Order: sequence, then C-alpha cells, then structure tokens
Amino acid sequence: MRRVCAVAVLASLSLITAGSAAAKDLRKENQFLEAVVGKKLVSGDTWLVITPDGKIDGVGRNNAKLTGAWVWNKRFFCRNVVVGQRAFPQDCLTVSIDGDQVQFTRNKGKGDAVVYTVSN
Repeated sequence: MRRVCAVAVLASLSLITAGSAAAKDLRKENQFLEAVVGKKLVSGDTWLVITPDGKIDGVGRNNAKLTGAWVWNKRFFCRNVVVGQRAFPQDCLTVSIDGDQVQFTRNKGKGDAVVYTVSN
C-alpha cells in the first residue's frame, strides 16, 4: 500500500512540474504588450485592463473601482493601484503566461502570486 501511495505522490509531482514548465516568463516589454496589454484579465469577481498608455482600469472585490498606473522596468511590471479607497503600495512584479492564464508575482517574483484569466 505504501508503494502505491508513493507512486501516486511521485506521479502527481511530475504532473505539477510538467504543468509549470509550460509557463513562459515575460521578461521584455514587447512580450508583455503583445500577451497582456489591452486584454480583460479576470480573477474571481475582480477584473482589470492594462492599457498601452500606462493605465490600469477595472473593478475589484465588492464592485470597488480599480485604477492605477504602470511602467515596464527592466524585466518587471511596476504598478501603483487604488481599489475603492485603498491605495496599495507601489510594487514591481514578475509576469508569466501559460495559455490564457497570466500570473503576476509580487515583490519582484519573491512574494504572493495572483493568476488572471484572459477573457478576450
């Protein structure tokens, strides 16, 4: 029984590793512009659009207005965001894409990650 469980765990880990290997890190602004900018990104009840003119617009949790600004700095998506009355601190994030899933990882890739689905 232990052997069957061990095999199942190893098989699961290999699937997780194989799945994340398909994700492509967006390290250049032109990659980011092509893959993400101008598209509606959705995560739960939050959605946003990152526009080519450096703005972020959308709706956050509880239907709160989401606004912000962004720039590309070296290999990071750097943004300021306000959701409702709450201003979030400036942060630079890494970005990766896998199919229609875009992952933003805070603190230059060392923090929490949020995944959005490209809906258009």
